[in-house]
Amino acid sequence: MSSEKISSARVYADVSEDSIIIYQIKGTDSGQPDISSGVGSKIRSIGPDDDLYESRFNKKSVEVDLSTMLTKLRPATSGVPSQLNSNLNALIYLGARNDIYKIKTFSSVLNKTSSSFKHFGYDGGIFAGIGIVSVNPTVTNDNTSLEYDGIVFQKGIGVFITIDNASVGLTLGFDNLIGGNSINWIYNNKPYLGLTIGIANF
Repeated sequence: MSSEKISSARVYADVSEDSIIIYQIKGTDSGQPDISSGVGSKIRSIGPDDDLYESRFNKKSVEVDLSTMLTKLRPATSGVPSQLNSNLNALIYLGARNDIYKIKTFSSVLNKTSSSFKHFGYDGGIFAGIGIVSVNPTVTNDNTSLEYDGIVFQKGIGVFITIDNASVGLTLGFDNLIGGNSINWIYNNKPYLGLTIGIANF
């Protein structure tokens, strides 16, 4: 993690509730914090005279998430117009992530200042998972008379943005229907766009 104000430096930031402790990093390659170098501050009380005023921290990491697509936009195909589907699904996402944390200070009408962390992040990666789709004569070119909920294996790529604790992404995906009707399903391995939200981080 690095802090940037006048110049940049690699540091370890330990944040808990309303406090932050900054540790210098031992050497250039170890990545281990020097425990004896810790300098702490109350986040809420950081003001223009503090070294951490308006500081920015960058953190690069590998992201592993459990996510779900709120909706899928499937282009028109085989005489069926474009479709918006919101069937139940879940996916595991793996990506390269960059988080930016900035200390922002605000002044009240009483001329009192208060600081807090503002968080913005973005990442890109790949995903895979399973979902449910409707299978019927329309989406199989009348090659089945059955109407049922089929299971698909879904995979693709995506990009996400995170503001504070909310994460939303745009994905380009491909579904493969599991079962004998996969060769008849008009959307099998066809691209679609998905609106995705993160559920949990690992």
